[in-house]
Amino acid sequence: MEEQKGGLLVVMAHPDDESMGTGGIVLRHTRNGIATHLICATYGEAGWMGKPPGAKKEDLAEIRAKELEEAAAALAISGVELWDYPDGGVPQSDQQQITQRIWEQISRLRPRAVVGWGPDGGYGHPDHIAMGACTDAAVAAMTEGDRPALYHIAFDQSVVEFYGEAMHLTGNNHSLPLQAQDQVDVVIELDADEVMMKLRAIDCHRSQLEDWRIAIRDHPQLMQRGYGHEPYITVSSRTPGLTDGGLLGEFV
Repeated sequence: MEEQKGGLLVVMAHPDDESMGTGGIVLRHTRNGIATHLICATYGEAGWMGKPPGAKKEDLAEIRAKELEEAAAALAISGVELWDYPDGGVPQSDQQQITQRIWEQISRLRPRAVVGWGPDGGYGHPDHIAMGACTDAAVAAMTEGDRPALYHIAFDQSVVEFYGEAMHLTGNNHSLPLQAQDQVDVVIELDADEVMMKLRAIDCHRSQLEDWRIAIRDHPQLMQRGYGHEPYITVSSRTPGLTDGGLLGEFV
C-alpha cells in the first residue's frame, strides 16, 4: 500500500515522550484525518521505576515497547519507527547516522511538518537534546522544495507552574528543571475530551507513571490547565500560526 504523504512526523527520544510531550498535537491532527508518524530513538530501558507490579528490570525494554504500541494506538498514530539506540546514550551514538535515518524517514513520508525537541531538551535531557539536534540537521539537509516545517516542543511559564503544582500533589519537592521560554509561537489548547484522550495515552505507559500522574486524575481543573496546554516554537514555517480548527498552519 502506498505511504500517505503530507502528514505530521514526530521525532522523540523515549517511549512516553510522544504522549506526555506531544499527545495533544498528535491527537488534534489524527482526529482530523492527518496521518501522523513517530520516530522513537530508544526503548527507554534505563527508566526503571519498579513498575508495573511484578515486572523485572531486565524486561523493561520489552515492556516499554509494548506500552508504546498501546499509546500509539490510543493516539491513532499511523506508524512507529522504534530504534534501539541506548537509553541515556544517544549523544554518544553516531550522530551522522541518526541524522541520516531521520532524513530517510522524512524523504519517505514527505511530512508537511516535523515536531521534535529543541536545544534545551525541555529540561536538559541529553537524549532529547541530541535527537532534537539530529532532527534539525535532517530537516535542514532537505532540498528547499521538499523541506517540511519544523516545530520544537516548548515550555512556557504556565507549563512550568503546572508541573510544580502537580508534583506537589504527592509531596514531591523535587521539580523538573524545566526551562520556561520567554515567548512561544503556537499553543495547542485541548478541550476536555481531548485531555481525557491524552490521559489515556499517557496511562498506557504504566512503567513510567509517577505518583503525581495518578493523583492528578482527582484534580480535573489542574489536569486541564497542564495536559490541555501544549506550547511550541516555530523554527521554520511558511504558514505560521494555527488554522481555525486548531491545526498547524500547514494543514489548512
